[in-house]
Amino acid sequence: MALAAALQREALGVRHYIDRTAWSQIMRAASSVPANIAEGAMRSSPRDFANFLSIAIGSAAELHALLLIAAESGLLAVDRARNAAKEAKELRQMLVSLRGRILGQQRQRPR
Repeated sequence: MALAAALQREALGVRHYIDRTAWSQIMRAASSVPANIAEGAMRSSPRDFANFLSIAIGSAAELHALLLIAAESGLLAVDRARNAAKEAKELRQMLVSLRGRILGQQRQRPR
């Protein structure tokens, strides 16, 4: 959630239409990660939670790619973009691990 908030603060000063469009896509991906984690956590089954984690993983991967594109295109300072992309990648790795644990717990439950 902190990553999405930091990117939102940076996007506030963008005025050019193309830049706003790119930032909009970045912000949708960034906000999708915590939103899907929260929604999935409130579902009634581990399998449903894992599904929402999969969506969050995809959004984190999308965010990572968009941040690298933003750096290459000059939309975002290279150092800031690389740091944010690294954070998005680390978040994705944590979500993959969590998803694996959630699914592993589901398999171990007696039926």
